[in-house]
Amino acid sequence: MNGVLYRVRESVGSVKQAEKVVAQYIIQHPEEIVSMSVQQLAVNCYSSPATVLRYCKSIGYEGFKDFKLKLAGDLSITRLHDLEEEPLERKASLENIMSVTTNNNIQSLYDSLQLLDEEELTKAIQLLVGAGKIDLYGVGSSYLIASDAVQKFMRINKVCTAYSDFHMQRVSAVNLGASDVAVAISYSGETKQIIECIEVAKSQGAKVIAITKYAENALSSLADAVLFVAAKEDEFRSAAMTSRMAILNVIDILYTACAHEEYDEALFHLRRTHEIIQQSGEKGGRKT
Repeated sequence: MNGVLYRVRESVGSVKQAEKVVAQYIIQHPEEIVSMSVQQLAVNCYSSPATVLRYCKSIGYEGFKDFKLKLAGDLSITRLHDLEEEPLERKASLENIMSVTTNNNIQSLYDSLQLLDEEELTKAIQLLVGAGKIDLYGVGSSYLIASDAVQKFMRINKVCTAYSDFHMQRVSAVNLGASDVAVAISYSGETKQIIECIEVAKSQGAKVIAITKYAENALSSLADAVLFVAAKEDEFRSAAMTSRMAILNVIDILYTACAHEEYDEALFHLRRTHEIIQQSGEKGGRKT
């Protein structure tokens, strides 16, 4: 997966001014870039070929040719999947709200799929499969995602925890070991509370999986495996909405992949947990 244009858009706020000009030109003229030489793009941006090359490498490509190749492929797929962006007006109808919210969530899922690196995903899956204990960290809506992950992984007999209390998060982190995994969920990648917990976990030898937005941030720099997600924001459709959908999807991918890695054992535990829950429901419904 590539997510070239999303990477370019997200890089605008973090690259140097000269490279920012290159990024903005690419955003405005993506179709033209595919047939340009590095010299042509440099002239159009009032820049130098070295700056263009440096920018391409800064967002993860080997050079301008590699960037153009990935961009061409990205554009052909994007034409099939891009949903029309429609702003919500002050007096938007319920039908409009339904449509825009749904389309925005779908687009966030697709953009995130483009950003997922299979090598990083494989690394994360192997860490989770081999983990003695899985600790999940999140604040606010991210904690709700962590809690959802706990109930999923526990069903396939994974020892995992997620605490909403910061002190309990730190206590849990300091008790991790070299065979354990800490999963940090933070869209910004700069949540102080999460960073502190991950630093504690790493000091104990635990491996770290980060789920965050595509950008250089404190969390991604600490992680052994980084899974990027995408989100579109405005005043009402905040990152807590669209990023939540994207991160939940990543959790589902991790859970499903881990279950398939240990298919027979996972199926056994899933059936057993289903049976015990069913029995509990039946007992609860009986009259005394």
